Amino acid sequence: MKSPDLSRFFSLSNLSSLQFFQLARYATLVFIGVGFAKLHLSQTDIGNFETFLLISGMLSFFWVSGTINSMLSVYPKQSEIGKKKLLFNSFITLAVFGGLSAMLLFLFSGNILSFLDKSDNHSVITLSFIYLLLNSPTFLVEYILFLNGKKEQIVYYAILSAVFTLGAVLSPVVIGSPLEYSIYGMILIALIKMIVVLVLLNKYALFQFDFAFIWQNLQLSMPLMLSIFVSGSAEYIDGIIVKSKFDNVAFAVFRYGAKELPVLLIIANTFSTAMIPLIAANLQDGLAEIKRKSALMMNLFFPLSLALMIFSPVIYHYAFNESFGYSALIFNFYLLLVIPRVLFPQSILMGMGKNKFLLISSILEIVINVSLSIYLAGKIGLPGVAVGTFIAYSVDKVFLMGISRFVYGIKVSSYIQIIPFLLYSLLTLVVFAFSYGLMMKGVWGF
Repeated sequence: MKSPDLSRFFSLSNLSSLQFFQLARYATLVFIGVGFAKLHLSQTDIGNFETFLLISGMLSFFWVSGTINSMLSVYPKQSEIGKKKLLFNSFITLAVFGGLSAMLLFLFSGNILSFLDKSDNHSVITLSFIYLLLNSPTFLVEYILFLNGKKEQIVYYAILSAVFTLGAVLSPVVIGSPLEYSIYGMILIALIKMIVVLVLLNKYALFQFDFAFIWQNLQLSMPLMLSIFVSGSAEYIDGIIVKSKFDNVAFAVFRYGAKELPVLLIIANTFSTAMIPLIAANLQDGLAEIKRKSALMMNLFFPLSLALMIFSPVIYHYAFNESFGYSALIFNFYLLLVIPRVLFPQSILMGMGKNKFLLISSILEIVINVSLSIYLAGKIGLPGVAVGTFIAYSVDKVFLMGISRFVYGIKVSSYIQIIPFLLYSLLTLVVFAFSYGLMMKGVWGF
């Protein structure tokens, strides 16, 4: 039976199919969290599951992104044989890095990483070790489909992956099995995805190991890995700080709240990347496009964030349960990130090839994030970690805007609609304060 043509129902491009996949992946984790809460899984067990996700992501996010971004940048320039070799050797690279990360976790789980599993239930770290080995190469699946123009297959894969993951993770909780069986479910899904990636490689790749080819691509991807590691580690730094200073219950509450607006995050990141070649080709056209598109994002995502700030206590109360009411407060702090998210000085500097400033800024961001989050966590508890992240991320954008203005003479007004941005930002802070006051006074009744 022939699959239905999705383009008949909605506009589907290669890019939008990939964005759909990323949204589906994020939504799956959200629904798992909702399911755990509605099935009354204890906060300690939820904390253990979030620890499993934290460890797995923390040890893999930068080299997975670096390897894949490197592959995407060189793939169009390859011959047909070169493209097939690139896919297979990228798979080998991911598998090797997955093995090294798993080995690192295994070697140091007894000391350096042991604080992540305070219950002394080291099964979480052991299962993370297995998951890293199996799951790391499977990130290639959607990109193999993407590079071969299989946009509808990406959507089908996203839906099937989401459905099967939800079933594998939530079913054990429904029948009363221990939490470990939900993690076994994640490992089972990773194994199935491994089979899928091998099938796709058999169809689209050339199974020819080429060390020189891998080394050449590693030289290209290593700077990307370093940059992504520095700039993308805020989420994991926050998690580590909370794990080191609080118990599993607090960690579960924090992780349920520490979520940015997912649609904004995906659209902003995709837009930022898409602007790089445009800036490189024509600076003035690129600046005008950033100004136009960022204004559209402001008009969409600021009002949405404001509405969520006001109603987040109700949403968390009914979407999860009353035990996660405090998570709404953390969520509101992370919603403040809409302010720096709609600014794109990083795209301008990358398009101009001035990457050294991005690394400097990322290091500055990490230093501020770690020091300020630890300090504020000791002063005001969990919200202090969120405040530290917001300040650090905002300083990063201000620094890059300053470099663009005072080093390269690019006026802020050339790529930002300043008055709407300032008014939206001020209104966001006012609504945040209003919502915070309501929660502190217990106006919502829980």
